[in-house]
Amino acid sequence: MPVLVLNSSLQPLSVIPERRLIVLLSKQKVTFVDENVRELIEESIQLRRLELERPVIVQLLANVRVPRVALQPTRTNILLRDDETCQYCGKRSRDLTLDHIIPRSRGGQSTWENLVACCKHCNGKKGNRLLKEVNMHLLRQPRALTQEYAGFFLLRYPKLREAYEQFLLTAMGTPMPQVHSKHGLSA
Repeated sequence: MPVLVLNSSLQPLSVIPERRLIVLLSKQKVTFVDENVRELIEESIQLRRLELERPVIVQLLANVRVPRVALQPTRTNILLRDDETCQYCGKRSRDLTLDHIIPRSRGGQSTWENLVACCKHCNGKKGNRLLKEVNMHLLRQPRALTQEYAGFFLLRYPKLREAYEQFLLTAMGTPMPQVHSKHGLSA
């Protein structure tokens, strides 16, 4: 089970492997947000057998300044934004391609607004034509993946995302309902 590292301001910073957690703990750089998890980890470390079955969230003791970086429309980022779902037919798959809404052969660029995840069938059907030429429609309009949203690289770790959302609700004094949000916290 990966470990979520939060800044001292509770902003998600990264997801790290269990081994990195041991290093951060030994250098006294983090604290646990859940006392029960802390006890389990300490017992596991004493037994020299760290096997995490529950999501682990730790908070840095010192704030780390995170530079703002413009995210690029890479294949990984497009698939993350589109939730590994074909934006034409809605098929979910890990075996998706990218499609240029306005084909490159017609001047389309490789931008956030012009790239979507697409299954091979729909990509073949559309080819280098415009959507109206093949009577196809987008499920949702593509837009740039912002850094705050991408901070939810947690999308790749649904159990960590749920644990983080519940932690935030608890920290705000709100009861912990089950969160069924598709993409994590709403803006």
